[in-house]
Amino acid sequence: MESFKIIIADDNATSRTLLRHFIHVLPQYKIVAEAVNGEEFVRLVLEEKPDIVLVDINMPGLNGMEAVKICKQAVPALQIIFITGYDEFAVEAFEISATDYIVKPIERARLFRALEKARKLIELSRQNCLSIKKDKRLGLKSHGSILFLPLDDILFVEKESRKTVIHTASERYETTETLSEIGDRLDGCFFKTHRSYIVNLKKIVKIEPAGETYLAHFRDSHKIAYISKLKINEVQRKILDIHDI
Repeated sequence: MESFKIIIADDNATSRTLLRHFIHVLPQYKIVAEAVNGEEFVRLVLEEKPDIVLVDINMPGLNGMEAVKICKQAVPALQIIFITGYDEFAVEAFEISATDYIVKPIERARLFRALEKARKLIELSRQNCLSIKKDKRLGLKSHGSILFLPLDDILFVEKESRKTVIHTASERYETTETLSEIGDRLDGCFFKTHRSYIVNLKKIVKIEPAGETYLAHFRDSHKIAYISKLKINEVQRKILDIHDI
């Protein structure tokens, strides 16, 4: 049975104990760490790379909302379940793509529904590449023309000054669309490895360190893309997940 890693972040010991008690009966979920403040939570997420986090908002120091925003930059696929005594943050929570928002007191059935929702989203993301047809294409405007590029031909997408460049093995196509706009139309085999790069993980054949960052090399091409130090572990895990499918 596949196991899903969980981190709990709550400064209230009673809440943490209750969550542990509820989750203990679910064999597919494993609590790998607990945090009592936002700073500790961020550190643990970067170290453990969990699948799901259960986060209180009102914690000392860095609050849960700000801590989650930092974590999502490093682990974009992270499933966030807020568990808090306040309901006024719900809109902001869903603006950052939280999986669910539970208001205390914590009810077992409500928690289980949230975990099940997170599990389904994780499995859907991991299986994304199975449903991709090789003729799926990215449509974009470039120098007055409309292009339809097969996704499987794209090595990476790069932000270059005020334009965005889509790279294939032998060509480059420029567009005024933003990196984010292009990224929203790509599939689960693409991942934002750096603030200026979205990379087709299926195409990477080698990763090598280069100072404070990493370089991704591709099959049948001399082009390279950058991977930030914060993203390298996530990139390696996702590459293995894709090739295991």
